[in-house]
Amino acid sequence: MLRMIFIQLWNERKGNVLIFLELLVVSVFLWYMVDTLYVNYKEYERPLGFDISHVYHVRLATVPQSSVDYDTTAIHSHYGGGDFLTLYDRLAHNPSVESVCYTSNNHFHYRGSNSFATFKNDSLARQGYLRHVDPAYFRVFRVKTAHGESWEKLEQALRDNQIVVTGTVAETFFGDAGKAERKEIWITDQGRTDSMAYRIGAVSEPQRYADFSSYDYAYYKPVGTEEAFRNSSAGVADVLNLFIRVKPAADNSRFADDFTREMSQQMRLGNIYLKEVIPMTYYRNEFLRSWVDNIRMYASCILFFLLNVFLGIIGTFWFRTQQRSSEIGLRMAMGASRRNIFRHLFTEGFVLLGIAFVPAAIIFANLAYMEVTTQTEMQLSIAARILWGMGLTLVMIGLMVVIGMGFPAFRAMRMQPADTLHDE
Repeated sequence: MLRMIFIQLWNERKGNVLIFLELLVVSVFLWYMVDTLYVNYKEYERPLGFDISHVYHVRLATVPQSSVDYDTTAIHSHYGGGDFLTLYDRLAHNPSVESVCYTSNNHFHYRGSNSFATFKNDSLARQGYLRHVDPAYFRVFRVKTAHGESWEKLEQALRDNQIVVTGTVAETFFGDAGKAERKEIWITDQGRTDSMAYRIGAVSEPQRYADFSSYDYAYYKPVGTEEAFRNSSAGVADVLNLFIRVKPAADNSRFADDFTREMSQQMRLGNIYLKEVIPMTYYRNEFLRSWVDNIRMYASCILFFLLNVFLGIIGTFWFRTQQRSSEIGLRMAMGASRRNIFRHLFTEGFVLLGIAFVPAAIIFANLAYMEVTTQTEMQLSIAARILWGMGLTLVMIGLMVVIGMGFPAFRAMRMQPADTLHDE
């Protein structure tokens, strides 16, 4: 039967060339989009290096001096930083709160607020992030050490006025997280011209900025001392971010609104007041919106190409079935079963798909070799990406062939030999 099908496809080559080119082009485009989605998925499923579940951003604000509510007493106008620390302590003692921390405005995952740094060691240099945080940051965001241990060691490193580097920094500059501890690394912070030598007190697990980001280079240092905060103005509330981790039993969809309403009085001290409480999941959803839109665009393009394949297949083979109705009737009159007719037409469609898919596979393999496909720092096997893309693309187009061939094949199977031969 295969030999007969190849002969028939060759005899009808003028009519097959368009469907062949359509299957070829669509296969390449589908393969490219499937590969991109595959890489995004592999990025997404990797650990973030932190945990935002049950974490909320507590936004504080200060009363402007022009307001009638502004407190002019010396203790609140000149040393308002002490008010900030008092509010911090009130949050820590709230029965619904598990832990509290604060960071500078230049460190906020999913907000695009960052300070940058350059890591150096001999001739090796890498760009990364500087993150000013309270030692309790690792507790609130559940950051583990590079060896999977709890956050206590990371907290202690900052309390000892040492820095914490991410696992990516440790592996790149020292080869191993264990070798990086108690070593010195030269870092140039953003806005500075000279590097400083910092002692590494601990190494955190590798971290990513967001769900579709690669592992980045970053280090943590203390945001400031308690004494410095107490001597600062109330404006410190405008340049620091407060975060709380809520106990799972107390967290629900109404927590932010209820907590804001219940704590508004307790969180008003001097010229600092509670503005709002926002779940970190909100920032995550907003930050990932562009990535999600891109994924939807790729998915829409895949559906568009599959629809084109379906329409091309059903149109071509519907017309071809009409043209070959007498041939089909003669074969059925000579003993061919309806099932054989149905199987013959389906095999013809899949043979045509196979012929088109071979050059498509060669084209995509060359695109992958030339690194035209989506690039990533992950160690993904090119062969695995090609095979994964090839398999999924073949399944999707094959499904369209099955659906597209189903209607004309079913119509051919229902033909009556006497009618087709009579018309002939």
